Parts: sequence; structure tokens; C-alpha cells
Amino acid sequence: MLLNMENTIKIITLASFVLNEKVESFKRYLNKRFKITEDKLFIYSIEEETDKKIVTFRIYLRDGKKINTSSFFPITIIVHKKGECLYTINALNKLIEKETGSEKGNINYRNHQIDWDKYQGKILIVKSGELSIMNINRNFS
Repeated sequence: MLLNMENTIKIITLASFVLNEKVESFKRYLNKRFKITEDKLFIYSIEEETDKKIVTFRIYLRDGKKINTSSFFPITIIVHKKGECLYTINALNKLIEKETGSEKGNINYRNHQIDWDKYQGKILIVKSGELSIMNINRNFS
């Protein structure tokens, strides 16, 4: 059986760090440019950065297409989600290195078990080469 690769869709979850006063215009931009409706957006407050919100949304790419996120979205990263934890792959690797106390490259990253309960309501990112864990709260409005 041959797989039809022409109909392959890749789903990417993006997180944009948006100034509070720009959130509404950013939501309009996403709707106009990418047809992303407000019910498909998730807004989070960041306890450590009160002047910004995180806006998360999904982009669907067809047929192996790629997107240069920085050309469309300022300060946007690709994230993954585990429960109520958002994280980047680089941050996950840094977390595993920290938890194991091992140096990069000397770790079996795939076999390390993360206690995700400790990271619910947080975003894990890398800032200036260091793991940053920030508290987030989803806004329901």
C-alpha cells in the first residue's frame, strides 16, 4: 500500500509574545491573514512579564511546505503542549540536562521521564542559552 504524501498536513503550534495593548490587533491580523478565528486562539498571562501575553495558535502546512515564522510573527516560537505546560524542544532538552545533572550529549533524552505535574501552568523556554520556567495562566474571556 502506497501512502499519498501529497495530502500530508503538518500541524505546528506557535506561541507569540504580544504586548498587552497589541493583543486585539494581533488577533485581527491572524484572522485576516491566516483565517484563524478567535475561538482557535488561546491567551495566557505571564506572571513574570506583566506587560505581555502569550497568544497560542496552530498553523496547518500542506505537502511539506515550510513557513518562516519570523516573517509573519514577531517574537514567535514553535511550542509543544503537555497538559497545561507549553515548552520548546530546546527547553525540554535543557530541563533533562538539569534533572540528570549530566552534560549535553551524555544523556539518553528519549528515555528520561519528566514529571509533568511539576510543570503544569508553566512555559519552558530557553533565554540567552539558559532554561527559563515561567508561570502562565490561561485567560478565559
